[in-house]
Amino acid sequence: MTQSKAIIFSLVTILSSTYALVPAPLINLNTRQPNVKSFVPSKFDTTLSPHSDREYISRQRTKMSMSAPAAAATGASAIMHIISGGILGGALHAIAGPDHLAALLPRCCGQRWYRAGRAGALWGMGHGVSATILGLTAFGLKNRISGMPGMKGMLMGASSAMDIAVGASLIFIGLLGIKEARDWKEEIEVSPMSLSAAAADSGVKTSQKRAVIFNGILHGFSWDGAPSLAPALAVATWRGSISFLLAYALGTMGAMTLATTLIGESTRRAGEIFHRPDIPQKASLISSFMAMGVGIFWCFLALK
Repeated sequence: MTQSKAIIFSLVTILSSTYALVPAPLINLNTRQPNVKSFVPSKFDTTLSPHSDREYISRQRTKMSMSAPAAAATGASAIMHIISGGILGGALHAIAGPDHLAALLPRCCGQRWYRAGRAGALWGMGHGVSATILGLTAFGLKNRISGMPGMKGMLMGASSAMDIAVGASLIFIGLLGIKEARDWKEEIEVSPMSLSAAAADSGVKTSQKRAVIFNGILHGFSWDGAPSLAPALAVATWRGSISFLLAYALGTMGAMTLATTLIGESTRRAGEIFHRPDIPQKASLISSFMAMGVGIFWCFLALK
């Protein structure tokens, strides 16, 4: 991973890892379940009567019944820490990457809130699925990868290839956005209409949906987001890792849905307020060029 990409996601890694790995309260050693052997009186102990044995066993059973709720509460607290950390890490990762918004701006500018939010949700869904697959695979192989010869070089090669694919998808999305923005401009010049009607007619086409989902999947597999998945590898159980990754995917979807909803609705209303239906069209055109620029820069970093 290049130094510039590591700087972009360092804040996400620190915040999500710190919060998700806050240790849960420790169980008091005095309330642990006693060993079964403690119920059996020693053969050398001749001072205890049968009545005393029954009282001792009764006290130990009482301690066991009191320790069970405490252990359950501790486990629930640990899971809640992992889930909340996953949501926070996914949300921060989604909005911290400039290449993330670059892929979605051409798709949401000038759209109504529900159409723009759908584009963000689709991208977040694709990203969440691939990030979950990547995290679970890494968790299952975390004790074997370090000992495999040549694995580091293989991972670096895969990372570079995935970065090139991400950059290429951004360039493709930018080209689609430029074509649609120009078509939108021609429609406005030939038949001026309200911005609401223009947005309703354009919407998010099937080809655009596929491009957005595919770009999200590629970003999820990209090695740039791997540091934000570190808490999924640090936990000790599959349950904890799965909980973190599902929460991470949910946080990514929520953050991108909110971001694209605000962008789409704000650009649409700006055109209505200033009586300029071309404002969303120009914003879409500019963001498409920006997506192409980010894609070219991403490919350059991968090949450097």
